[in-house]
Amino acid sequence: MTLTRRRFLAGAAALGATALGTTACTSPTTANPGKITLWYSTNGVSEKVLGQAVQRFPAQHLTPSKVSGELNRRLLAALSGEAYLPDITMLGDGISTYFSATDRFADLNALGAKQDEPNYLPWKWQAGRSPDGFQLGFPIDTGPAALYYRHDLFGEAGLPTEPAAVAAALSTWDDYFEFALRVKDKLPGRYLITDTKMVFTYSLAQEKQKYLDRQNRYLEDQSQVRRAWDRAVKAFRMGLTAGYAGSATGEGVDRRAAWTNGKEVAFVNASWITGNLKQSAPSTSGQWHVCQAPGGPGNQGGSFLAITRYCPDPQGAYEIVKWLMSPENQAAAYLELGLFPSSPAVYSDPSVLAPEEFFGGQSSIQVFGEIAEKVEPVYFSPWDITISDTYTDELTNVESAGKDPEQAWQDARTAVDRLLRRQGVLA
Repeated sequence: MTLTRRRFLAGAAALGATALGTTACTSPTTANPGKITLWYSTNGVSEKVLGQAVQRFPAQHLTPSKVSGELNRRLLAALSGEAYLPDITMLGDGISTYFSATDRFADLNALGAKQDEPNYLPWKWQAGRSPDGFQLGFPIDTGPAALYYRHDLFGEAGLPTEPAAVAAALSTWDDYFEFALRVKDKLPGRYLITDTKMVFTYSLAQEKQKYLDRQNRYLEDQSQVRRAWDRAVKAFRMGLTAGYAGSATGEGVDRRAAWTNGKEVAFVNASWITGNLKQSAPSTSGQWHVCQAPGGPGNQGGSFLAITRYCPDPQGAYEIVKWLMSPENQAAAYLELGLFPSSPAVYSDPSVLAPEEFFGGQSSIQVFGEIAEKVEPVYFSPWDITISDTYTDELTNVESAGKDPEQAWQDARTAVDRLLRRQGVLA
């Protein structure tokens, strides 16, 4: 069963009026005449580029508004009540949540998107398109995943240090586990695997399917999920995981210390973790390299811009969106915020190819760009985040509370089944 418009609106209404706030946005039922408002989250869009857009499009009176708190929650509430709506809005990688309510948005294909599509990664563009062909989202950024590693410590352990050699030696997750054992033997107390969540998340990101198909039908064969689960459990049983707090975002105090003191020798994560790494461990500048992750290319995260149907000038709004996400401006956003470009043209832009001191003179965008261009299309359903959290919560129970892995798997499957039945996906 698909996520129906009725179910979408009911869920949005359940958020309540507290999700609404005072922002520079539209009137209660219609767009603010003569103005185009844009909602975005912190570090979601380059504010420098937004400022240039305000000057570039004076006729549209572009009014950017940084949304405090959770943008998705506020947007769902606004759509439900048809009140205080933006004209342009940022949407996260859970964009499929809105595929059942495309009547609330403009189809970008009708505004000229088809001719712009070839300028962006095919899999990323497709992720913003509903199963019936409605182009809801214009790509902002992506999250290609790579292996970050301390090349100085690899050298200390007598192991390969150059990116090409490391990538060749660690082409599979089993290779990575064996390599981690060697590092642990040579450098006691050091780790290459943050926690079971890291292994599960990035293993699944390399698969061609996740939990549901593009019609929001639950896949009977969940072998790809079991594969990622078993791999995570294997890493734990081999004693390879560190289990740091805050491992998903790099915000845990323990992990920041581990980056600085060299306890965490390597980890797999998306491109957007680069900013956290640089800010958390500035003293390690020059000691890191990046290369392809074990298991192959994968993506985790990335956002879009969408235009609501309440916009008084959808064509003008589209021109703004197109300009904001042009290769030149994506290059600027990458340099300013680390938003990894969805336009491959940026990967060869001289402005972003300069050697990076933090990565020992390596140009990281070349590595991430090669990975991004090899990512396979995969559908991200409205329930994927909750489902993934269910599995990783149970893996944490295994890792930190000693729960039996098979019981944890069965409990996760039961919880997912209950969730999808409650949502009407399963009968």
